[in-house]
Amino acid sequence: MSLLSTTYGLLLVITVGLSALTPLRLRGLLLTLLSLLFYAWGSLPHAALIVLLGSLVFLIGERLHKTRSPALFASGVLLCVAVLCGFKYSVFFLQTVAGLWPAKDTATKLSQYAQSLLLTLQIPLGISFFTFEFVHYLTDIYQGKITRPHPLPALGKRLFDFFLFALFFPTLLAGPIKRYQQFSPSEAPLSARKEELAEGLWRILIGLMKKVLIADSLATITLRLKAPELVTPPGLWLAMYAYAAQIYADFSGYSDVAIGVSLLLGYRIPENFRSPYAARSLQDFWRRWHISLSSWIRDYLFIPLGGSHVPPARAMVNLLFVMALCGLWHGAAGHFVVWGLWHGAGLGIEQLARRLRGPKEGNHGKLFALLGWLWTFHFVCVGWILFAAPSLKAALTALGRMLWLVR
Repeated sequence: MSLLSTTYGLLLVITVGLSALTPLRLRGLLLTLLSLLFYAWGSLPHAALIVLLGSLVFLIGERLHKTRSPALFASGVLLCVAVLCGFKYSVFFLQTVAGLWPAKDTATKLSQYAQSLLLTLQIPLGISFFTFEFVHYLTDIYQGKITRPHPLPALGKRLFDFFLFALFFPTLLAGPIKRYQQFSPSEAPLSARKEELAEGLWRILIGLMKKVLIADSLATITLRLKAPELVTPPGLWLAMYAYAAQIYADFSGYSDVAIGVSLLLGYRIPENFRSPYAARSLQDFWRRWHISLSSWIRDYLFIPLGGSHVPPARAMVNLLFVMALCGLWHGAAGHFVVWGLWHGAGLGIEQLARRLRGPKEGNHGKLFALLGWLWTFHFVCVGWILFAAPSLKAALTALGRMLWLVR
């Protein structure tokens, strides 16, 4: 479902209207039920799946509050990851195995089964967002970062609070990835003050303008990256820059709308973008781009692996690993993995350069800042070719033609 669809607009108007008429203490319950209706509208079986998975995660979390059992925690995380992999990556896994399998007959059968599965398997809306939020919820309970409120609400109230956090419909389409502590479903929503209403409407307007006036307008130019062999080198350079603008306007536009709708409903969700193309390093870029995802990867993957407080070689391996997973999270295809490895390598190079430079402080001058911006912006733009192309072969063809290395 698109945020420009009639269904989304109708649900938004109904939800905001009913929310305004509902007492604050009951608004969370109303939004939970309407969010479930929104999800079930797209697919009732998928809604049942998410409710079942969410209920299991909630019950495991309730038990973790009491026992902090490593086995129970690991089981909950593996359950969430298994559901994600089963829906989103099973076809990719089968295709990869088929490509590497030495026996031709077996490889052909695996490939045919993968194609059949691709045509029949429907991926639940937002399954990646659900997985990351569920893993965060279990991890933070296990580490004592999420504690039970006092006095303890009834079990039913806690369950509805959890599903309000998980199903909150403004964030289902494209995030941001929420943290339970940031969202605070156990607290009463904000009262409908004029400031929140004005800010919410303004963010929705800005988001729609980004989406319609910028992202959709650039779509015809960026399509050149889908068939680079038919486009001139200057045309591909133009498409690369256009895609950088398009993906930012499209994705940040969705986030703006989600934040605006949330404000209209009385909730403030975290920002997801902060002028990412103004970054002067890749590390700074990832502090500004898709902030909810990059911070999740940092807190739940990179830091547990040792972060930057390990030998340089291991830090590079860690960066490559977590960024490859970041690429795979965006799409089950080889070119997304290579996009992640591209960023992992860039981050590793920057980290090595900082180690060699030492703890030098202070302003390095405008020229240094300009060079840092040029490096970061163009490194990111080249990476977008890997992201936008339909395959790794097409991306390499585009890069080769842009550098006049192939015809």
